[in-house]
Amino acid sequence: MTLSAPTTATATAAAVEDEQFEDELLRVDPATLVVGANVRLNPRLRKSYVDNVRTRGVLEPIVAYRDDDGRLVVLFGQRRTLAAVQAQRPWVRVMVVPKPDEADRLTDQVNENDHREALTVAERVTAYEQLALCGVPAGEIAKRMSTSRPVVDKALTVARSKLARGATQRWEFLSIDQAAVVAEFENDAEAVKQLVVAAQRGGFDHEAQKLRDARAEAAAKAEAAAALAAAGITVVDRPSWNDEKIKRLSELKHGEDQLTEDNHTSCPGHAAYLDDEWVYPQEDEGNSDDEDDPWGDHTPAEADEDAQEPEPAPPYRAWLPEYVCTDFTAHGHALRWQGHDSGSGRKTVAEMTDAEREEARAQRRDVIQSNKAWDSAETVRRTWLATFLARKAAPKTAAGFIAGSLARTDHAVTSALTGGNRLAHDLLGLSDQAPTFGRRAPAMVELVGKASGERAQMIALGLLLAAYEEATSRNSWRTVSDSTTRYLRYLEANGYELSTVELRACGESPLPVTDTNPITLAAAEA
Repeated sequence: MTLSAPTTATATAAAVEDEQFEDELLRVDPATLVVGANVRLNPRLRKSYVDNVRTRGVLEPIVAYRDDDGRLVVLFGQRRTLAAVQAQRPWVRVMVVPKPDEADRLTDQVNENDHREALTVAERVTAYEQLALCGVPAGEIAKRMSTSRPVVDKALTVARSKLARGATQRWEFLSIDQAAVVAEFENDAEAVKQLVVAAQRGGFDHEAQKLRDARAEAAAKAEAAAALAAAGITVVDRPSWNDEKIKRLSELKHGEDQLTEDNHTSCPGHAAYLDDEWVYPQEDEGNSDDEDDPWGDHTPAEADEDAQEPEPAPPYRAWLPEYVCTDFTAHGHALRWQGHDSGSGRKTVAEMTDAEREEARAQRRDVIQSNKAWDSAETVRRTWLATFLARKAAPKTAAGFIAGSLARTDHAVTSALTGGNRLAHDLLGLSDQAPTFGRRAPAMVELVGKASGERAQMIALGLLLAAYEEATSRNSWRTVSDSTTRYLRYLEANGYELSTVELRACGESPLPVTDTNPITLAAAEA
């Protein structure tokens, strides 16, 4: 296409128009400006925007015209003007132009707003990085940008990761928070693929937590395996049910003696595989205490009724060794039993057909994966709850949920209210002041007493939400409960994104995710 120069007539007309009016650039007290008619009905002034204007001033001149009384009427810059007034800026720059006709005013005000393009995440990350390279501390960057320090820290984390920075350039739907998580997994290509897909489809926080949990689990398993190897014990994979060589010591005997870890150590086939099991510290501690306290009440002669009882150590999961013999027949061992009828009427694995065994395996895989998914979702959910309950005022639906919960008297509520509601203390920032079972909660009483009416309602909502949360467990996704469903749906209505396993707890059966989406395929190729 060839561009032609403007004709002499056109240029002359433009010159004449310029001569008829000369723009003025003035410094003006914003409080003296008249905010004229504007297509934007609500200026929607965010606090962060006003704070930015207070700190940095109005950078772009406001455009105004003079009315018949000589007053300056704002044509472009309604939000800048109002923010400057709120921020009590002493002056702003004003470009004075001719008064437009009404049709031009409407057209130009719409176009001015429509044709703006916000910065992409990649561009924002680069800007923060360049500020840091100029020697501006992260805290100062946050202040200059009217954002939070964690946002700046995450942006700088993304800037340091070649993969995460590239991801923000390729997939503009990634937020800074999401890109920072991508940086966290930059050495795991499969994890990055899953994160990008989740960012586009939904469920990102849940996917990220599942990946973190899986990584922590793998690290813990590797550490346990290394400890066994250092002790000279061979570590093997968990044997299948029909393995004809490898058997657990609990299934074996040598002569008439049952095999144990202690009496099998000299066998060449001595080995172990790792199993993920619950550990209950309280049970172990209780055994030794009973020797010193035969009556089992642990009550001194002069007990202080108001004294806080020590909090029992909570159970935890750990990789524990299950000892096996890698070739029991070759080493002279025998099975302790050849089979037995449990009386349950169910088939043993040996009695099942191939199809039945595969179905049983699939069900077991679902239980294992869903239990892990529930654990990950619990972490995400409780993190969200802590943020949600930090609000100064409760949502409009809070009164109905509170009244409904008290009217229902669900077991979750009565149990929490009579048991100290420890989780509520954790979620409301009082984790080190929670009472033991059956005790009053003075810290919570004090928190409510100092709160405003709106904040007190939020605390009341928090007490009930924590009660329902505490009552959830790995069993929640397997057995649908009306009270749990009501609780999870309330969180969803207030902005929480339910994961697949939480939807199952609400009675839904979400369809499995497929990998045919273009975003998925692109992530796989990245």
